[in-house]
Amino acid sequence: MNKHLNIFKTYAKDNRSYQLENDLTRALAICLQEDALFFHEVLKSIIGDSDLYNKLFEDLDSDTEVQIEIQKKTSQIKDFDKVFAVSLSESVMSGFWQQKHNSKYDPICDLVITINNILIVIEAKRDNINCTSQLYNQILNILSHQNKGLDDNREIVAPVDLNWRKLMAIAVKVASFEKTTSNTNRFLNDFIQLVKEHNFSWLPETPIGSIKNINAKSISRRIESAIIRFCDNNESIAKLTYRDRLGTTFTKEWANEVLFNVDEETGDLVVEIYPGNTKGQGYHIFQSEPRFNLQLTINDEGYAIDKSYHIKLMGQSYITGFWLSESDFKKNLYTKRNFHKYTGRVKRESWGEIEALLDEHISCDWKSKCKWQGKVLNSNRTLFNISFGYYITVRIPFERLSQLDVNHDDITPLADLIESIYKAFETSLLMEEATT
Repeated sequence: MNKHLNIFKTYAKDNRSYQLENDLTRALAICLQEDALFFHEVLKSIIGDSDLYNKLFEDLDSDTEVQIEIQKKTSQIKDFDKVFAVSLSESVMSGFWQQKHNSKYDPICDLVITINNILIVIEAKRDNINCTSQLYNQILNILSHQNKGLDDNREIVAPVDLNWRKLMAIAVKVASFEKTTSNTNRFLNDFIQLVKEHNFSWLPETPIGSIKNINAKSISRRIESAIIRFCDNNESIAKLTYRDRLGTTFTKEWANEVLFNVDEETGDLVVEIYPGNTKGQGYHIFQSEPRFNLQLTINDEGYAIDKSYHIKLMGQSYITGFWLSESDFKKNLYTKRNFHKYTGRVKRESWGEIEALLDEHISCDWKSKCKWQGKVLNSNRTLFNISFGYYITVRIPFERLSQLDVNHDDITPLADLIESIYKAFETSLLMEEATT
């Protein structure tokens, strides 16, 4: 999926701090408006008083009026019997009634929710700034515009600390429930992704070192957070935005991306790269006879690589392909000469030549593997593009991940591991050899 298709992300490249604060508030408001279950759970968390909450919604025939607004002046807020003053920050609300910010003016409230005669005012911060004083002053001015004093109306004001971690715990739980019941909400999922890219620690992730039983999804969430941190620190590298795979772009021209998967049985991190996956990528490998190192140094430790082969046929989209190991070859097919002579566009009249080439070099039943007869020979195609690609994997054991990732709030050791893996692929995987 294209990264700009996240509902809440703009085209702007700069992470503008003030605008980010507004973006987070706006995204939250839209999610409350577009996801009824999420709104329900957030309201319950804020109001707390079950009797009051039930009175709002227990009558199916009642005319309950709900409004969700952002950037609303205190002078525009009228007619309420109860107000919830909500702090949404990384910092915990502190001493609401001990605040001394008593300036009389017309401040703007980030997010205002009204439900009949109930008012909820949310002040949001993008970081750990304590917004208690600012929120106190907003409530003071809301009451002042109604000719009421704050000290004389304490009984109608309820301060609530809804920090980002509490809010995102609700969001993740709701999103998980919706996914389980096949009612996934695009707004909520994009909101969670927006928040995660801003600050992964706001989400309820378990560090890998605290995972008792292998849980691939939990491990993948931490790996994703580490990838986000790694990409944030490297302007030339971007996290992939496809929903079906986790990875990053790659800087070398002989591969397009690096993928990260978690083995569901062992919890190991399996890192994959596909050198020469297209004819264009192949040019940067077959400048000489290609050779790969047998192991890579990652975080000062040696890890063996596993190499296999992928021959792919493409038209306007993927047609077919097959995987091979070293033992599947009679003799070396992946040579500079064969690459330049046989890969790329092949017209129908030359398909017999490709078939003979593969028969000559491959010992296994490659035709069955790729359904050569049905998908190629019996098709109405006039040509295809063939590439000689590789499939390289490196496996990082779960035990090593557990040793590195022990603190929920510190993703740095895991991000450093991702960087070390990436750099090893980038600088050490392909051995340079004089052109022959």
